[in-house]
Amino acid sequence: MRVVFLEAPEQLLAERRRLGLDGRDELWEGELHMVPPPSFGHQEREAALAALLLPVVRAQGLRLATEPGLYEGDGGWRVPELAVAAPGHVTHRGVEGGAVLVVEIRSPGDETDAKIPFYDRFGVDELLIVDRDTATVELLRRSSGGLVAVPADDTGWVGSALGVDFRSAPGNVLEVRLPGGLVERC
Repeated sequence: MRVVFLEAPEQLLAERRRLGLDGRDELWEGELHMVPPPSFGHQEREAALAALLLPVVRAQGLRLATEPGLYEGDGGWRVPELAVAAPGHVTHRGVEGGAVLVVEIRSPGDETDAKIPFYDRFGVDELLIVDRDTATVELLRRSSGGLVAVPADDTGWVGSALGVDFRSAPGNVLEVRLPGGLVERC
């Protein structure tokens, strides 16, 4: 379910802020999207990916956050599951002016695909989309034509610029190959 207000009542917004319910709200070209909390399985995949990526990200001098705001000036923001950014793009609000990697976990009926043009404008270098239920993986990488799909190799791996590879494995499992070759399953 999705609720979209073209002009949200200030009383409702104030109450959502007071209760801490606005953390996943997004502003899309003036439309407020109130996103419900993700399922446990969704959060579990998010947490596992964050735990695996954090040491790699830190070793490269980058920053990782779960459910950060990605702010496009004052005109709007999105809240992906994970974002990796250079320290110079991290502010008190979240991430501004570009990101190295953004992770979206697709759930049935969500708006992941509709966010791609925003991520392209925002300056995301790579967008990893993982299906919550099937662990199917899509990696989009910045090129002169915007964010385009990165093809998998003959064994199904898609490689990110972070030096981490991803693929879907039988049993709805996501495999993550870390630098050095260690493969983790989540």
